[in-house]
Amino acid sequence: MGVDRAGVLDENHITLNPNQRQRLLITCKHIDKLLEDIEGTMNASASRSVFPGYTPDVTPQQRKTIEGYIARIRQQLLQILATQSLAPEGPHISASHAIHVGLTFVEIAIAELAPRYMRGYGPISQEGAADLDAIVTELQSAVKELHRYMLQPDSGGHHGIGQEPANREMGEEPTAGFSGEKQ
Repeated sequence: MGVDRAGVLDENHITLNPNQRQRLLITCKHIDKLLEDIEGTMNASASRSVFPGYTPDVTPQQRKTIEGYIARIRQQLLQILATQSLAPEGPHISASHAIHVGLTFVEIAIAELAPRYMRGYGPISQEGAADLDAIVTELQSAVKELHRYMLQPDSGGHHGIGQEPANREMGEEPTAGFSGEKQ
């Protein structure tokens, strides 16, 4: 192994060439991503999604066991990388930025529900156009509120995280008719 008895990396014990080491690093990263997908599946099955993709058939005990195995596999990945004097890179993208980008795509999807875009699927009656406009307005209101919240700087200079929207500070509900829960 590339680690001596004192737990110090031994640079002279690297047994793989640079290309093989790069492949090892990339494969370990891929395995970690697959494990993240498994965690995402467990989280998605427990979420309150309007369009769930998974049935919630993992018991709390099974979830705990799966999470334990995932943690153990990740620890093994780190140990394997250490044997070749490799380490995973740190994150490059902030979570708040990723949320901001995701909300931008949500806003685009909502805008594409407007009558001028939906006409591509066939004629729209005046009543249908009015319904679509109302749908777009309602959805945009809640998403824009969340987007504004994410863009507000907090006391540490970060955006949005940790601050409540202005109407929450006054003890009001978020947007009228929006409680954040399925109805």
